Amino acid sequence: MLRIGKFGFINNFLAYYKLEKEGKYEIVKADPKALAELFEKNYVDYAPVPSYYYLKKKPKRHKFCVASNGEVYSVIVISKGKKLGEKIAATSKSMTSVNMLRIIVKERGLKSEVVQVSGSYREILKDYESALLIGDEAIKARMVYRVAMDLGEEWKDLTGLPAVFGVAVSNGAGEKIDEDVLNSVRWGRENIDVVVEEASKKFRLPEEFLETYFEALIHEMGRKEERGLREYEELCKAHGLL
Repeated sequence: MLRIGKFGFINNFLAYYKLEKEGKYEIVKADPKALAELFEKNYVDYAPVPSYYYLKKKPKRHKFCVASNGEVYSVIVISKGKKLGEKIAATSKSMTSVNMLRIIVKERGLKSEVVQVSGSYREILKDYESALLIGDEAIKARMVYRVAMDLGEEWKDLTGLPAVFGVAVSNGAGEKIDEDVLNSVRWGRENIDVVVEEASKKFRLPEEFLETYFEALIHEMGRKEERGLREYEELCKAHGLL
């Protein structure tokens, strides 16, 4: 049975819902950075990986992605106060968003320095005023702390383009897998009420938030997403990050 990767976050729940029910593939769940490492070791045949990893390595890429054309809700900077701290602590799980934040800070002329640290957001906020969080941890933290910046929204304001946080790659022929994943995405969109109800039970989050969240996510690379990914690559190079 082929192994395919899945971000172990709510952001892949709708996309993989039908696929997991079918049991056609062995699904390996991990955070984006860890999934890139598993892909590097050939432990998975196909996986979404951080866009930053893809731009560094350039493996075979497919159409499935994790992106947003505005607010993304789960890639955010939270802050204990009204202003960003002198240092923004970025979760060590991040590859794409930490560099996206560095670009935004430079392009906006902000004074904050972005540093990567380990630990939960509660541990991080003991030592730092502000923190960049991704995935489910970001969703939990936004219920408690002020959202100082949503990177999807900020990227759209800065570039006019979608923010592409993850892209699907394979070590060989992954077209059929990609087709199956995208069919699962389309099924999820068409049956969003079912998916939202199941996600609400599993993650104990309000259905209203989950529906808004799932609708904000883009899972298929189109022309705008391609342009957004290219813009990210160009700005990473311009700022010495690639």
